[in-house]
Amino acid sequence: NPVNLDPRMAKLAGGVHRLDGQLMVVLDVDRVLELETKVQMAA
Repeated sequence: NPVNLDPRMAKLAGGVHRLDGQLMVVLDVDRVLELETKVQMAA
């Protein structure tokens, strides 16, 4: 992951790929769902 990627986003990113003039952040779905579960449990 790029060093300037927000640390909160870096925790959810499975990788970053360079496209023509853009960056594509690939989310780690398991981490996203784990976070959602923690948020629901806290509510």
